[in-house]
Amino acid sequence: MLVLTRKKGQSLVIDRDIRVVVVEVIGDFVRLGIEAPPEVAVFREEIYRDVQEENRTALVTRELAARLRAQVENKNEKAARK
Repeated sequence: MLVLTRKKGQSLVIDRDIRVVVVEVIGDFVRLGIEAPPEVAVFREEIYRDVQEENRTALVTRELAARLRAQVENKNEKAARK
């Protein structure tokens, strides 16, 4: 991990087109401004983790629904053959 010291108004650049600026420092809080192209997603870490967990849950739910649907279709096919 790269650790930098910046003062209010100073910035850093990531990969040529992402700029992070220290906008304000109040006690233990630092307010950052982030300039990035629209195709670059920027999230607070706790929000990112929540989204990832919701995506995992949705994936498991979709997989379960697909398996249940396949089981029902198999049972229907077997019943139609009788």
